[in-house]
Amino acid sequence: MTRRGVITMAMIVVGLLLMGYGYFGGAAQWCADAVSCSNPRVEWSPAIFVLGVIVAFSSALYYTVAKDEVTDEVARGKQQ
Repeated sequence: MTRRGVITMAMIVVGLLLMGYGYFGGAAQWCADAVSCSNPRVEWSPAIFVLGVIVAFSSALYYTVAKDEVTDEVARGKQQ
């Protein structure tokens, strides 16, 4: 796997972890009483979830914009 692929996969994993933390920290999903469980357990959980989404989607931008050394070397070899 190339460096570009490793960084992209790392960004996706970090984004998914942030989304999961923000989701499960946002409210108690298995709570019996809706009134006592309506407040988030983590104060900034919506922002953490949105940050995870941004990181995960920005991995596609990184994969598209970043150049891969192996691909560049192959392209240069074919041109010569």
